[in-house]
Amino acid sequence: MKPIPYTALEKAMLPLDGTIAPYVPAILDAYARIVPRARWDEIEMFDYTSGSCLMPMAFAAAGAARVTVNDAAPRSHLAAAFLFGGRKIDPARVEALLTAKRPRLRPHVPTFHFACDYLTAPVCDVFDRLYHADAPAAERAGLRYLAVRWALGFAPSMVDGFEILYTHDPAQLRTIRDVDWRPYLARAANPRKILRALVRDLNAAIDALGPRRFALHLGDMKDLAKTLRPRVPCFVAVNPPTRGLDEYTIDDQLVHSLMANRWLPLSRSRETHLDFWVKRVDAALRHLPRGAHFMVWGGDGSMSFEACKKVWEIYGSPLFISRLGTRDTAPGWGIFEAHKNGV
Repeated sequence: MKPIPYTALEKAMLPLDGTIAPYVPAILDAYARIVPRARWDEIEMFDYTSGSCLMPMAFAAAGAARVTVNDAAPRSHLAAAFLFGGRKIDPARVEALLTAKRPRLRPHVPTFHFACDYLTAPVCDVFDRLYHADAPAAERAGLRYLAVRWALGFAPSMVDGFEILYTHDPAQLRTIRDVDWRPYLARAANPRKILRALVRDLNAAIDALGPRRFALHLGDMKDLAKTLRPRVPCFVAVNPPTRGLDEYTIDDQLVHSLMANRWLPLSRSRETHLDFWVKRVDAALRHLPRGAHFMVWGGDGSMSFEACKKVWEIYGSPLFISRLGTRDTAPGWGIFEAHKNGV
């Protein structure tokens, strides 16, 4: 049985702030103690909020029979479309798009026209050459995901997010003290080198996953849970977004604006954090068949870990619990076995 190539998968996943990606190896190790990996070729894996896509990728690489991937965020949906679509990026196509004086692009608004507060003109030009390339439909997911990964590299970190450009003059940016713009400028100056490395990493993940049966969705988990009917044996990841907002922070807003090819307004959920969490967890868990295994995460949002656990235990019995610290406020995750037959 081959080890799961986490390093290769991590290089290809969508980088996100607040992701549970660092804990995916521990989650899969815990599940292997419940269901031996030798039986995972019988397992269907459902991820209702795939986020970085690391967890469904790991299950696919481990040999899961089928993977169902969902996320309400367009950026995660794009990542999943490429990573599970099985079509690698052609390095020659990327090189031609970067070096052509007038590359063939689909009609679009130049990205620099609405993203100039955060991205310089050369950075936007590279994004447009990839994201809006007039390429065959089968190649677009790879080129577009590559473009998004290119743009995300200009955030100092996914925790700190994008910085507003004080100026577009590289010499002036280098003199600014409160933000170190040197990594930004170095990346912007070497797009071909950066993108060659990214293409290698992304294609390596496609090789690691191999041909897999998968289903792809773009929707709110509370609605999707009513239509998807997992069958045992299955592993269902239930981890609703903390706020349920995809354009609430500038980082999400910028990435989704790049994809929408226009500046999107910030949005705010009409639901309280508590209502949002409970409705989606309840919807996902109430439709699971008896004996289904589900993974849940909580304690870092609207509810304490113990309060989350009381909701989870309505629908299942804990098989494994992990807390990320000793304080009462520490978040955690668990794997449960469903003991209700749904409604």
